[in-house]
Amino acid sequence: MKERLEKLAEIRTNEGYMAEVKDQGDGSLLFIEKHCPICEAAAVCTGLCKNELHLFKTVLGDQVHIERGEYILAGGRNCIYTVREYHS
Repeated sequence: MKERLEKLAEIRTNEGYMAEVKDQGDGSLLFIEKHCPICEAAAVCTGLCKNELHLFKTVLGDQVHIERGEYILAGGRNCIYTVREYHS
């Protein structure tokens, strides 16, 4: 999971999101986007952000839970996602 998330951060950084991954020490990871190059468009079309979350879930797979905890359009400094693997 961490490798896929780091690759996603690399891709998103190349797209202008200034993304990074931080290990939380409890088995979860934070996926942080420090910039939003489409913020003005996303403010008008909130579906863009919903699609982003869906894209992340698709890329990371069914064994991963991802939840947005901070959101730039809601006044946050960053868009921050907590990512955890499901354990069976």
